[in-house]
Amino acid sequence: MRILVIEDNLDIKEVLDYILQDEGHEAIPCSDGSSLSALDTIKPDLILMDELLLGVRGSDLIIKLKADKTTRDIPVVLISAVPHLKGLAEKCGANAYLEKPFNIDALTDILKRYS
Repeated sequence: MRILVIEDNLDIKEVLDYILQDEGHEAIPCSDGSSLSALDTIKPDLILMDELLLGVRGSDLIIKLKADKTTRDIPVVLISAVPHLKGLAEKCGANAYLEKPFNIDALTDILKRYS
């Protein structure tokens, strides 16, 4: 599975990359939302989206993705340590959420759900 990882924290991005590769997935890293303009080229099966990115909120990007008929069917997981993440994920239309610090089993369960 091709997974676009939009995360600006280098340490977390590296951990996610390691876990995803260990699970047999291809991780495509991005530190901001700029890769969203190339989704037709990247063709991700899943997007892992951090909430607090430099200059933009992941939830705002998810709202845009879910409003566009060409991208609304791509599953998106909102990842963050912000309070009330579940409600935020529901409000923006994320398919799932993962609280930081995340449990590896919780991440792999999400991956299995969308494989």
